[in-house]
Amino acid sequence: MKPDRERKLILKGNTEQKTGKPLRNKKQMGPLVLSLFVVVVVATSILFVISRGGSDVGNGQTVKVRRGDLVVTVTESGSIRAKDSIQYKCRVERGRGGGEITILSVVPPGTYITQEDVDAGMVLVELDASTMEDQLQREEMELVSAQENYTASKEAYDIQIIQNESAVAAARLKVRFALMDLEKYLGKELAEQMTAKIGQTEDLSSHVAPFLDRVNNEPNLLDGSLAGQDLKKLRDEIVLAEGNLATAEDTLVGTEKLHAAEYVSDLELERDRLSVISREFAYQNSKVNLDLFLSYDFPKNAEQNLSNYIEAGREMERTYAECRSRLAQAQARLSNAQESFTSQRSRVDDYKKQIEHCTIRAIAPGLVIYGEGGSGDMFRSYRRGSYGGSGIIAEGEAVYEGQTIISMPDTAAMVAEVSVHETEVQKVRPGQPAQIVMDAFPDKILQGRVLEVASLPDQQRGWMNPDLKVYETLVSVDGTHDFLKTRMSCRVEILNRRIENALLVPVQVVTNRSGRKVCYVATATGPKERIVQTGEFTDTLVQILDGLEEGEEVLLNPPLFDEMSGQLTADRSDDWQGRSEENTPSSTGQPVSDSNPVSDRFKQMDTNGDGKISLSDEVPEQAKQFLKKLDVNEDGFIDAKEMAPSGSRGGSRSRDQVPRGSGRGSRNRSETTDTPS
Repeated sequence: MKPDRERKLILKGNTEQKTGKPLRNKKQMGPLVLSLFVVVVVATSILFVISRGGSDVGNGQTVKVRRGDLVVTVTESGSIRAKDSIQYKCRVERGRGGGEITILSVVPPGTYITQEDVDAGMVLVELDASTMEDQLQREEMELVSAQENYTASKEAYDIQIIQNESAVAAARLKVRFALMDLEKYLGKELAEQMTAKIGQTEDLSSHVAPFLDRVNNEPNLLDGSLAGQDLKKLRDEIVLAEGNLATAEDTLVGTEKLHAAEYVSDLELERDRLSVISREFAYQNSKVNLDLFLSYDFPKNAEQNLSNYIEAGREMERTYAECRSRLAQAQARLSNAQESFTSQRSRVDDYKKQIEHCTIRAIAPGLVIYGEGGSGDMFRSYRRGSYGGSGIIAEGEAVYEGQTIISMPDTAAMVAEVSVHETEVQKVRPGQPAQIVMDAFPDKILQGRVLEVASLPDQQRGWMNPDLKVYETLVSVDGTHDFLKTRMSCRVEILNRRIENALLVPVQVVTNRSGRKVCYVATATGPKERIVQTGEFTDTLVQILDGLEEGEEVLLNPPLFDEMSGQLTADRSDDWQGRSEENTPSSTGQPVSDSNPVSDRFKQMDTNGDGKISLSDEVPEQAKQFLKKLDVNEDGFIDAKEMAPSGSRGGSRSRDQVPRGSGRGSRNRSETTDTPS
């Protein structure tokens, strides 16, 4: 059991050094872990040498090249949360309250909501709805006005429909009556002939003239019509006048004979002569009346009746157009009034709904947790004002639309939420096995698998370090464990691959000479430099692909001076700038940045320039909860040394922070963890 315990300690030290993140459950763990790491590294090297038959060559220790299994893992720190949870979000739309929406009351965190509370409609959160209630009253008054306008427009539209029907009916009757007058005057047959092609007529007189000629030639054509009656009457008058004239003339002849015989007086003779003249005038007048009728009265009346018929048709078309126009106007006014009424009613209903959203009631039993219950809650509260609210859940604090105010986790299934650095994310895939170690229970190792890896980096985690790019990763926790609580800190080790039967040496064996990786092989004549090709590596072991053979002994600490030239050799700190030679920054052409975002942020927050940040004067209230954890010595100030680890809390580590000569790979390459072969 003792070797296993030692290996667990080694694993713990290795993974913590790789991620560059101290355990966060206790403020005083940083120096203790660093001391433990140094002791463990030294003890591991000694045990390795003793167990593998190490020996002394000259003044240096040696170790044998051996074969074993090399396990490549990704280790990150994170926190525990429920896989599924009921989230109560702020559903009040932004700007509805005329400004920020503040919390009037909220149940304390850790409150357990029972089924009885749910049935009773227990209020979890009460938001300030006073501004929206005032606005609702104004909107309801506008709704009454809009409804009156809509009712009036609808009645006007109905009246316009009735008026249009009356106008159209009157226009149709006028056309019908005009046609009947035309048929009455000319006769139905002649009227139909005259109106057959009336639409193509430009000159009405020219259109009527041929029909008048026919009437003159065919007097019986007008039989049964009013014009025919007038024509017959005139002709009858001519016949009567002619008969009266003939009678008068015969009477005059007889009177003249009697006058000559002196049977009648001169007065009677003169009377008969005047009667003949009168009858002659009547006969001539009847002939003139017939000519006038045929030449003037008949054409005029025929054309007038035809014109009345045509004009009645045109007036009916105008009536149709006017009715359509008036109806369209009434329809437009009705549509506008209806749209205004509908829109206003929708606004009133929306304000009522928003006011209802200000009261959040329990819908299921569970434990109350502020926020989403994940690691992003702290960063959202720290980045105040980004969403229009502080991000802090408390009475009087502002919230924004869509913000999760309360969560009720389902503790039956828990997951570990970790942030994987961008240089490591390509190694992590769903389905990979993982081990979870709780900071509060380091002796309990939980098993799980990777559930999902975010496609995009988490932007909220880059406030302290804008260059930090991490990807949220969820790891399942197998089984049910009563000691697991939401937001407990943990460390997750994800198995990337296992290399079996690999040729292995300690990492400090390999050094860099003039851009080449070399080892010093122990021979009878002394150590000999040999060029090697490396593969995957962990914090303690590195895979040798070429250059060494199993069983060969190599110097555990290569010489700092070249015995041939007597010159100081290159620092071994350059040995692990990449997992292999082709992945070094120099070979890939990637520049090494000299900027330090954490240092820049420190200088911005150090407003008085005294070299330290005062938690009481220079730190916003919302940021104290986060920055207080960096105050290791609890003196109320944060200096540059205490601020430095914050740049790597999300899984980031700059190249300048890698200890020189430690033999660890930087974060821009794959990292491995040694396990017993």
